Amino acid sequence: MIKSISTLLILFSTLIINGQNAILLKNFNPKAQDLEHTLNATKDSLILGYEKSILNVEIFNEDYEKKITVEDTETQISLSDLPAGKFVVHAKLEDKIIVMGILKRERINDADNSNMLLDKGDIAEGKGMMLDESLNLIKNSPKQSIEFILTRGKPHKQATKKRKFYWISFKINNESGSVRTMRLADQKSVDKLISRNKKEHASPSGKINELIVWEVYNTSKFMELQMSNPEFIKSITSEFFNVTPYYKSVNSSENI
Repeated sequence: MIKSISTLLILFSTLIINGQNAILLKNFNPKAQDLEHTLNATKDSLILGYEKSILNVEIFNEDYEKKITVEDTETQISLSDLPAGKFVVHAKLEDKIIVMGILKRERINDADNSNMLLDKGDIAEGKGMMLDESLNLIKNSPKQSIEFILTRGKPHKQATKKRKFYWISFKINNESGSVRTMRLADQKSVDKLISRNKKEHASPSGKINELIVWEVYNTSKFMELQMSNPEFIKSITSEFFNVTPYYKSVNSSENI
């Protein structure tokens, strides 16, 4: 039976292993245990294996995105083309989505590394999550914003009105169980989801599906906190998102 699944129930560990090309931040949630996810011996490829089909894999951050179609039970994805930085990995399986992370580090000598160490307080909002050889944050102005990741295209020219983004929790209930998807979305996507949810509630089968939408004020900080703590969205107060849902279907429960 498929139980309720949250794509962001993930525990990030930050292990420092000298000499690696990449570090895998594994998902230790029980729902992710049946997905084999590890690096190869040379730490330059991601190995995935699952008893059912792996549909595709997305690797992205605010500056980079890559989508690999798999449609197989196992795959090995090269990480050699990844720039240095911290990346989110979405492994879309046949019945759920598993999230993990990758830290890619440049090979630099100790002398260069010592000059790159910066105080975390110097990192401004919107900076890419770049790290040095010791996994300390370093300054790096992102080429693209979070808008680029959400729209999957070239960034639009700066508009006079700031674009709004939302955090959505969509739960599909059926006879075999339930599947929950949580992600960031723009206004256009949210409007479509709300419209579809209202139509679904007009039918007996779709009436049990749940949709909750929260407006996000600071996408970078919100995503950082939500990914490190899946319970963050349950906060009573927050300066990074509106704790009062922008939209909530009638039968929705915030027990996520």
